[in-house]
Amino acid sequence: MNDPTYIIKHMGRLVHDEKGIGRFAGSTTGVHFVLTVEQECQTSLAMPGQFPASCFRLFLAQPSLLQINPPSMTSSTILKNIRDYFSSPSAYYVHRIEMFIRNWDAFCPILVRDQLIADTNRRLNLNKQDNAGDMDYSNVLILLMIIAILKSSADTAKCDQVPPYELMLANQILDKVMMQRDIRSLQALVLFALYNQLNSHCLAMTTLNGYLVSLAQSLGLHRHARRFKIPAGEVELRKRLWWWVYSFDRVASVFHGLPTLIDDADVDNDMPMDCYLHGSEAPELSHPLPGERTAVFFFIQYVSLCRKLSRILDALYTTTRRRDGATKIADLDLELRMWNQNLKTDGIYFDIGSISGLPSAESQHGVDNIRTWLQLMANYAMVLIHRPGLSFDDTTSDFAKCLRICLDSSQAILTILSHSPIPFWLRGISLMGPGTVFQSALMYAYCQGKFLSSRPEQIPSLETSMTMISKGIFILESDLHLHPSAGTEFYHESISEVIATLQTLRSSLAQVAKAAADATNIMQGHGDSNIFQDEMWVSNALDDLNYMSATDWMGEMSGPFMGFMGMGGS
Repeated sequence: MNDPTYIIKHMGRLVHDEKGIGRFAGSTTGVHFVLTVEQECQTSLAMPGQFPASCFRLFLAQPSLLQINPPSMTSSTILKNIRDYFSSPSAYYVHRIEMFIRNWDAFCPILVRDQLIADTNRRLNLNKQDNAGDMDYSNVLILLMIIAILKSSADTAKCDQVPPYELMLANQILDKVMMQRDIRSLQALVLFALYNQLNSHCLAMTTLNGYLVSLAQSLGLHRHARRFKIPAGEVELRKRLWWWVYSFDRVASVFHGLPTLIDDADVDNDMPMDCYLHGSEAPELSHPLPGERTAVFFFIQYVSLCRKLSRILDALYTTTRRRDGATKIADLDLELRMWNQNLKTDGIYFDIGSISGLPSAESQHGVDNIRTWLQLMANYAMVLIHRPGLSFDDTTSDFAKCLRICLDSSQAILTILSHSPIPFWLRGISLMGPGTVFQSALMYAYCQGKFLSSRPEQIPSLETSMTMISKGIFILESDLHLHPSAGTEFYHESISEVIATLQTLRSSLAQVAKAAADATNIMQGHGDSNIFQDEMWVSNALDDLNYMSATDWMGEMSGPFMGFMGMGGS
């Protein structure tokens, strides 16, 4: 089907980061959607200018500072810092290893308990020696990250405002671990990446992703182990490591709107198994009894979802393959709903786009939070599937269907996040940053502006939309209260600006409600637009980095290549 009505017309933009450098924001960041809403507000709500720049670059704002390259230190100083830190009895570290595996195997099952404990005891026995060559830096980094993750997730309400000492010490040895380039160093770096993801250190994701992918591929983890003489335990460990790195690559790509680094055509490794991993040298694996499952089961469901994210990126977010958008969206929607249905058969109950199954406050790492993690990620994926459909002709049924599904999943996201308590680490691992919150609320402003003169049955009421925008404001205001501005001015200013944007849009919709009897005046822009008369609304947020007309898909272009319909296609 080559109908130009169903050509996907979204595109990425350059946005300024904290230092004023132009960074690419791909369509998965929502930059094109925000521009679409901006245009709708200018047309239907008489907004005189543009949204603030913060609305387009929220994915670059992080609530705490991270220094990956600390001042250089001598080897003797680093060794002294390590010896001073690891002064507790062995039982202390064994307890934390076991706690981490118990709490985090559903999210990151890449450690082997017996092997890690043996390595730790061996290193502690050598801890007092001055020979740097005997130091097991991978084991040091693994333990540091285990302790840092346990600490940061213990306080479920917030992330680390000041990097803990464990992270500062980890930064001192990071280069030494990277130089080892073996399985154990990959385990250590995966935990380092996990810590950064949990604490929303989004700017580190692309750098870490590049190293993780290159190291994993250099170790052959992307290929099936049948060609290698490796025991069953190590085969399973390699699969878990590979699919964690693969999933991180997809998440980093979606979050920043950048190309993935792993090509699916180069991957032939099997999925992990739902089994116990007691040792990497084990010739056989131990499986749970019939009707039972291990924590790795949930990780497998997450990997399956990330593989669907990969297909979403390939079908809907490429530079050239933009045709047949409606068909692709329908196929991906069905695939995601089948994944959701299969979860129910395994006892994980939630519906995408529904607000049922809200988490309880009983357990930080229990099934409730695991289900919430998968539920948030699934709704996020559903928005990624259907948001490209908002670039279709708005008179088509496919446009209305895509908008309705985006509204349902946005409502689910806002309702879950506004329901207390949602641990901050859970938001980090689920990609529920301020950008997702803002765009979920913005979806409701968009639908109201789009249908001021006529309201189809499936479009929510003005009151419902204002309620959902208020939920978005509440979540973002709560984030500001949790994260003091000291040291994170860019984050604080960005969140404050988007809160003001949502408040202004909510006020505008309130005026629309009051003037509903005079729809003609509203459509002609004669309503009270004083609420927009503020300096934040008149700056050209993206004009200095982008040609906003010649390559703007929201303009009157007839196809994806500025009118040259013969180019591209899938």
